[in-house]
Amino acid sequence: MKSKPRGYCLIFNNYNFSVARKAVDKLCNIKDRNGTELDAEALKKTFSDLHFEVVHFQDLTAKKICEVLESYQNKDHSNNDCFICCILSHGDKGIIYGTDGQEASICELTSYFTGLKCPSLAGKPKIFFIQACQGSNYQKGIAVETDAEQQEACSEMASSQKSYIPDEADFLLGMATVNNCVSYRSPVEGTWYIQSLCESLRERCPRGDDILTILTEVNYEVSNKDDRKNMGKQMPQPMFTLRKKLYFPLN
Repeated sequence: MKSKPRGYCLIFNNYNFSVARKAVDKLCNIKDRNGTELDAEALKKTFSDLHFEVVHFQDLTAKKICEVLESYQNKDHSNNDCFICCILSHGDKGIIYGTDGQEASICELTSYFTGLKCPSLAGKPKIFFIQACQGSNYQKGIAVETDAEQQEACSEMASSQKSYIPDEADFLLGMATVNNCVSYRSPVEGTWYIQSLCESLRERCPRGDDILTILTEVNYEVSNKDDRKNMGKQMPQPMFTLRKKLYFPLN
């Protein structure tokens, strides 16, 4: 990457779900996302330091998120090398929630930037980081030293895994968790995934590591954390159609 700024980095930070609690029966107990501002700040600092033009959006409905993405779809990215979109919200299998409780399909959100719909980003990396639960199951840890038969809470993951990125080159989707499972957020520290992602980017980009190497490190760091209350674990999941190693140089 040589252009400065490298491209846009959009941050959608959904905290207030009071409308969703009133408007959608099944979300009547959904909580506000305390601690999400720590993630938004960490992402802003990290990608600003990596020479991206960061644009922050606070508490948007599902429809408004789509409208913003459509507006960036229509921008001219000819002088940019990359596009990044970070979404911090509640979610369920294959979707994220807007603050109104309406659903936005992850597949739909990523597909705004296909080569046909956004020609000026064709051949350039389109990166999405999604911090949201993808279900309500707690992923259980497995003792790696035993040979006993084990049953995972997310046993459907492999059989029901669907593609969330367009069927074309140059996409990367970093999911905070695998299908059907929760992801963790601390009100005082932020989420396991985003905080680990930002820390790893800050430490490893100066060393010249590529993004997939960095995301592998994030997988390791997050998977080693424990939810002692529910005996739960978290396993992030990158999906990609990148054709080359992707680096974020500091200079």
